[in-house]
Amino acid sequence: MSEFSSKCREYIKNTGETVYQLSASSGLDRTSLQRMITGKRLPGTDFVRQFCDSIRINPAQRQELMELYKIEKIGKEVYYNRKYIQELLRVISSQQAFSQTAFRRLPALPFYRGEFSFDVEKKVLSLFEDILLSGSEEQIRTNIPADCRLLVQIFAHLYPQYHRLPPVIQVLPLLQNPKTSPDCNMNLDTFLCTLLPILSGFQNYQPYYYYTRFGREDLQFELYPFFFITEKRLLLLSSDMMTFIFTDNPEVVRSYNQEFQRILNNSRRLFQQSDSPEQILNIFGAIFQSKATTNFALESHPCLALMSYGPEFIQALFTHRDVDLCSPVYTQLSAIMKQPQFTFTANETSCNYFTLDGLRKLADTGLFNGPYSYHQTPLPKSVRQKALQHLLDTDMGNQKCKILKPSILSETGIHLEILSDYSVFLCFLSEKDTFLCIYLKETSIGQALDDYLCSLAEEDAVYTQKEARQLLLGLLEGLSS
Repeated sequence: MSEFSSKCREYIKNTGETVYQLSASSGLDRTSLQRMITGKRLPGTDFVRQFCDSIRINPAQRQELMELYKIEKIGKEVYYNRKYIQELLRVISSQQAFSQTAFRRLPALPFYRGEFSFDVEKKVLSLFEDILLSGSEEQIRTNIPADCRLLVQIFAHLYPQYHRLPPVIQVLPLLQNPKTSPDCNMNLDTFLCTLLPILSGFQNYQPYYYYTRFGREDLQFELYPFFFITEKRLLLLSSDMMTFIFTDNPEVVRSYNQEFQRILNNSRRLFQQSDSPEQILNIFGAIFQSKATTNFALESHPCLALMSYGPEFIQALFTHRDVDLCSPVYTQLSAIMKQPQFTFTANETSCNYFTLDGLRKLADTGLFNGPYSYHQTPLPKSVRQKALQHLLDTDMGNQKCKILKPSILSETGIHLEILSDYSVFLCFLSEKDTFLCIYLKETSIGQALDDYLCSLAEEDAVYTQKEARQLLLGLLEGLSS
């Protein structure tokens, strides 16, 4: 019997009623109730909600029961993947997430874990600090786990004082087949934990990945499995991060560096990273030229293609920008947006999620959030009205536009796309108008993100079609007054 079925049986017992009595008082089918509490059949979501309404439990108990139901329905791996991604998006969607002050917040984020001794922390810190004080560009090479709090603790300690960090190359394992491993969330966990230092502005951080059949737990049976290597020093850490071995013996250090290079030669970056607007547009343009289509997009406002009522809208986006329209960045972006692939068609299969706050900001001010907010002056009311009316006339892009509830995502400073080949495109704009783009091609990670975004439409995460139309009508009414 599952945890869900056992909990249902427990709650019925607490009411003092039998299954027959509960069925009579609630209107729930008695056979379905009996099958649910014996674990013989999992009912639909509406049945479980009605069950919760009928057994006199508090909101916390209701939430626990609904979570157990979801785990039973989709499996622990998928359930915890979705929760993990939800928390990550909450962190990185914040307008303050991509900033240098974010270094200080990294160790407190729930994605990092693990204990380590004060002696280990002090030794690793001195390794970094010696390079910073020398003024050299000496690299630090390591295989410390991506989710280990030690590395980000060092970042948070040093960056406020030195305003820079030594170049770091980190090699990390990814599972070839995560679904068959007890450590099934490892790939997603690894990628997300290496993404956050990059979002904090650490441009000299280079994570490399290699595939393996083994999970992270196997390392606890190895002698001093983790290392930090520089050109002249070697620091080995025990699997529990409590003890270390340090040497500056040239022969030993050279041997480790040679072995590290062998591992590096068999690893790869997996994602392209750029903070140059020109390079970002090259990546974005290459995606448009490829055969890959967009499965899901997540941003603050409705997708520009879905708001585009014709060439006039595209022209308005650039005419009202307070920058030089002859700049290659804007001529290139304009060319991309005028491509046929950018225009919404009735056959589109993609789904666009956006926030209610982003929609309201667009209607009230004519301004966008995220990457499109770069040096922009407000769109005129007439343009906003036509764009929102176009959304209504096309039935929210044939129901391809979905407004997220604030409890799911209150704001977003990102543009996220999951493509049909499960590649991932992320674009950010920092508080200092600095772009950052990451384009990832790793199937298991892309599938996990795709599954999460797909699940939003199935849950109470978005406003209904009727609610969304009423919100748009209200905004249009405000623009007309």
